[in-house]
Formats: sequence, C-alpha cells, structure tokens
Amino acid sequence: MKLPRWDRNRWILLLLALMGAALLLLGGLLGRRDDAGVSDYAGYLETRARELCLSIEGVEEAEVFLTIEEAGAKEVGMFGESGKRANPGVRGIAVVCTGGDLPRVRATVTELLSAALAVPTNRIRVAGK
Repeated sequence: MKLPRWDRNRWILLLLALMGAALLLLGGLLGRRDDAGVSDYAGYLETRARELCLSIEGVEEAEVFLTIEEAGAKEVGMFGESGKRANPGVRGIAVVCTGGDLPRVRATVTELLSAALAVPTNRIRVAGK
C-alpha cells in the first residue's frame, strides 16, 4: 500500500497544528506553577507571622490565617529592569492565640503584624483561644 504524497502546504499545516498544541500544553503547565507560587508565599508568611506571635509575652499558642490579594488586584506587576514579578500583597490577617482576649496582647500582636507585613491595623483581627 502506497501512502499519498503530501504537498508542502499540508506539511506546513501539520507543523503549525503541532506547534499550537505544544504552546497550549506549555501554557497550562506554566499557569499552574504561578498558582503554587502564591500559595507557597502565603504559607511562608503565615509561618513567619505565627513565629512572631509566639515570641510575644503571654502568647503560648497561635494560629494565623492570611488572605492574599488576587493577582489582578494590584497593578505592581514588574519592577526595575530585571523583569521579576512582585509578590502579591497581604489583604488581611486573622490570629487566634492564647491571651488574644487581653487588650495588651491584642494591641501588641496587631502592632507587630502591621509593622512586619505592612498591613493597616484595621485589617488585622486578634481573638483569644
């Protein structure tokens, strides 16, 4: 059985179709990597904020939850000539800790997290455990 001979246009069309499929596949893989980066960044910040809370006198246990701004919410995208993406900002912080119901501990936790993560104090909530 002899296969029909393809002309040049059919080969070009086949090549373009394969390149398009490869670009779609590559784009999907790169998109997933960006989402993982944001969640890794949020986890890192939560861990560091928890460690900071545990260093305060009167706090023996703490749980921290951060909300991160969506990618499109901030128009920070690029900085300098390096072309690196800026990390997304923190939208709000919730802390549940021992002593969180005491005004002194609540104020200290709020002020430290506000200074460390550049979040306004009205976006930080502290509750007792």
